[in-house]
Amino acid sequence: MEEQLQELLGFLHDRNPDVRRVALSHLLGYTTKSSQLQHIFKKNNKQPTRDLKILCMDNPLIAHDAFLALINLSEDNEIRKELDDEGFLRFLVSIICNPISILADLGCMLLSNLTKNEQISNRMLTLSFPSSNQATLTGTLDQLIDVFEKGVNKTFNKDAEFHFLASVFANITILPPGRNFFLTNSPVDNQPPITKLIIFTEHPNIIRRGGVISCIKNCCFSIEHHLDLLAESKINILPYVLLPLCGPEEFDADDMEGMPEDIQFLPSEKRREPDPHLRQTLLEILVLLTSTRAGRNILRERKVYPVIRQMHLVETDESVSQIVEGVVNMLMRDEQSDAKRNENQ
Repeated sequence: MEEQLQELLGFLHDRNPDVRRVALSHLLGYTTKSSQLQHIFKKNNKQPTRDLKILCMDNPLIAHDAFLALINLSEDNEIRKELDDEGFLRFLVSIICNPISILADLGCMLLSNLTKNEQISNRMLTLSFPSSNQATLTGTLDQLIDVFEKGVNKTFNKDAEFHFLASVFANITILPPGRNFFLTNSPVDNQPPITKLIIFTEHPNIIRRGGVISCIKNCCFSIEHHLDLLAESKINILPYVLLPLCGPEEFDADDMEGMPEDIQFLPSEKRREPDPHLRQTLLEILVLLTSTRAGRNILRERKVYPVIRQMHLVETDESVSQIVEGVVNMLMRDEQSDAKRNENQ
């Protein structure tokens, strides 16, 4: 079988498009992680992978299967390194940002896999790309954020929703320079780019909201930005972190004093985030925000505790409950006693 597949690989660069299409359609099934013959795409110094890159620029039928093949193969870091190519990355961005591209979502999926590679994530931070709106070159990430925001409900491209760009942003914010990009005012509109993402923490698509929630958590590792993240006049992430943790329960008047307005009067059909992993990630954001005394004080003033208390009463996942208890312990700690104890040591 391997010999036959090797022969098919040679047809990926045949001059006849029909031959290329048939060869690729037969090879596609062997690109998956479960295939015992996936290694053939690393043969000849990864020439088959380079052929697939070229086929992504072929006619739409061939390009579609080439994208699928590279999405499968790019789960492998060795293949990701082969795709670390500025020209190919610019091509991907052009596919994603083209409002009439039928391959935009596949481009988002492939870029999501590629940015798991640290070097590619770093490259995305400096990659420039001609903007369709301006004559000058602008940041690639600014354009991807723009289509991510505009692309909800297929309003930018009738064939794409761009959900997987959320995973791209999550991957990039693992890196300190990536976090700095999302938390620093953009020259485009003088706003931190993360302000365009936080509104999606309750989006019905789990890829979109999950990627955004992970992006927020990653940004919270930048302790020096915590006050900006929490300030109502600046980024103001707290309503968007707390809202998915809220159910239909009503709060007492005392509990609501200082609470973000967005979560004070919720409808009876309001439901909490259904995915336990995402509930855990949202709570981990709160844990990170309690790492400074100033952060803890803001969370107390904004009445985070009543939200967490109500959530704890109905939480069924043990690992999530443990993190709830950690948040409660940080919010209920006696700051004055801790300060005196530190002075005496």
